[in-house]
Amino acid sequence: MKKLLLGLPIAAALLLSACGETTVEKVDGKEIQSTEKKKEEKKDVVYKVGDTVKINDVEYTIKSAKLSNGQQYVEPSKGKVLTIDLTATNKSDSKVYISSGEFNLSKGDEQLENYFADKAHIGADLNKGKTISGVIQYDVEGPGTYELIYTPTFSLDAKEIKWKISVK
Repeated sequence: MKKLLLGLPIAAALLLSACGETTVEKVDGKEIQSTEKKKEEKKDVVYKVGDTVKINDVEYTIKSAKLSNGQQYVEPSKGKVLTIDLTATNKSDSKVYISSGEFNLSKGDEQLENYFADKAHIGADLNKGKTISGVIQYDVEGPGTYELIYTPTFSLDAKEIKWKISVK
């Protein structure tokens, strides 16, 4: 029994060693000097459509965001479907899991529901150096400004990365 009790903390430490602090940086071809980088990390940065953001060695780009009426037999309950076209590139040295389930959309204080139809949502192991594209769809009322929030699954600091998305 004592061996079991001693082994549990060691096993927990080994499992959590793979999880770490989330690193986030905007990719724009320019290097940020260390003092500027520290200032940028302290404020809550909100990205926009077209920005490429590197999160834990994976680069995410929101390529576009468009409203539609949804599918013929799967009507959205709020009236419209917001389709967000996303690309992820694995810049790490190992395989990573990419999932549209790590993203949430909100408008004001309301978190919005996903819209599921025949479009392929992202959910795959991405090999090193490879890129995947797909869409994330949400049931929305219509035009407006939305906030897309990404929270990495395997991170201890629960850091959120935010994009401001305006659609007409």
